[in-house]
Amino acid sequence: MEIVNTEAMRKMDTEAIHEYGIPGILLMEHAAMAVMDYIREHVARDSCIMILCGPGNNGGDGFALARLLVEEEYTQVRIHCSVPYDRMSHDEAVYARIAESYGIEIMKTQDMELIKPALDAADVVVDALFGTGLSRNIEGFYDVLILYLNLLNKRVISIDIASGVHGDTGCIMNCAVQSDVTITFECLKRGQLLYPGSSYCGDILVKKITLPKAVKAKIEQSIHLLDEEIVRRFLPKREAHSHKGSYGKVMMVGGSSYMHGAITLAAKAALLSGTGTLTLFLPDCISDIISMKLEESMLLLAPSMNGSFSMISVDLLKRNLDAYDLITIGNGMGRGEVTQAMVRTVLESDRPCVLDGDALYEAGKLRELLHRPAITILTPHPKEMSYLCGCSVKEVVKDPVQCAMEFVNSFENVVLVLKDQHTIICSKDVMYMNTAGNHALAKGGSGDVLCGILTGLYAQGKDALQAAAAAVYVHACAADELLHTMDAYSIQPSDLIAALSDTYGMLKT
Repeated sequence: MEIVNTEAMRKMDTEAIHEYGIPGILLMEHAAMAVMDYIREHVARDSCIMILCGPGNNGGDGFALARLLVEEEYTQVRIHCSVPYDRMSHDEAVYARIAESYGIEIMKTQDMELIKPALDAADVVVDALFGTGLSRNIEGFYDVLILYLNLLNKRVISIDIASGVHGDTGCIMNCAVQSDVTITFECLKRGQLLYPGSSYCGDILVKKITLPKAVKAKIEQSIHLLDEEIVRRFLPKREAHSHKGSYGKVMMVGGSSYMHGAITLAAKAALLSGTGTLTLFLPDCISDIISMKLEESMLLLAPSMNGSFSMISVDLLKRNLDAYDLITIGNGMGRGEVTQAMVRTVLESDRPCVLDGDALYEAGKLRELLHRPAITILTPHPKEMSYLCGCSVKEVVKDPVQCAMEFVNSFENVVLVLKDQHTIICSKDVMYMNTAGNHALAKGGSGDVLCGILTGLYAQGKDALQAAAAAVYVHACAADELLHTMDAYSIQPSDLIAALSDTYGMLKT
């Protein structure tokens, strides 16, 4: 499934109309038919249905839907549209006149005292006010209308996108309709999946309106939605004739006396994700406790000071890097000059690396070192992304897709995992988005588990983007599977690790 921006969708519509001669009014009919298919299955024929139509083709979809409803013997259909004919798009005006000829009641007033009783009486409200092309804040009458609709807590079906959600960024254009379901066409839109827009669109159903396949094939800068089929292909293959060296020799650098749990979680997840051999480079002050927790990993102990690595550890790290296929650094290290020196040492090496946790904070001060021939995988949440970009968190979350795209385009061999409700995984050429998972993942240590999964998958397959995408999906699916037997309150990062074997088994079948 592709996720597109509004410009790409506009180009697809335009090409279908002008290059293939498909009338816009036919596309509008097909959009209405797609919504009708949903209503036929989910809404009783005696329900009172109120369709709110705005200016433009989204409103036209609403008028076209009204005709179909009447044809299928829905007996209580009412439209509100205060847009005069001369301010409608051509296609909307055609369907508005058709609806009028059918005798469907069309309320044209902007007097809320007259509109309120009609909304109060509705069982279902269809939102056909504003589509994905909305570019300015909703104010005045429509602001009041949407606010009142949201207060009613009615069952709402939005056409294409919840009105008021920016189609590209998910920002709320002053106000937005709170929908139960959004029926969109041909492709997902970025704004439907990015917060806060994702919290307004409800369940999203993608329906075809028969755009030519060749038109869709020309989409540029689309985002691929991760699913089981993609991830099944991305999971590394293990051969019968192989040995531990076939699946990677990994060094994981991290830990401290006050955060030894972070590297423990990452190490366990890496081991349960197929890593061939794993060596933990640790401050010697936590060797005993880590030894008690982990039996399958080897330890390389470094001098410590005040519960963390000492500066002497940097040289020891440098002397050992070449013995490993992959270096993962950052989990539970803490910040400071020693951590920065160790991150510098890893980035100046020719080893592929994964930077997580506190290593990302220090990497923000070493951006020039990200220009390196070896693969670098970065796993920031929005706050850590702000360190890497040198901007505010607000700027990151305002348009995370653009932020991620601009960042990876600045570096030749960086793979970015921008963690959020819907995580973005991208390299310079390709971008994926994950929508699996749930709020059980919003706990300390969850990111360490993800880092470990990623480490294990990359160690085996040596494809950074595929490993990162698969790791995010596996991590999310483990959380979703746990919801069948546990409450999200109680799911801990260690439970995710315990669920990995079943999750991998499910994805492989």
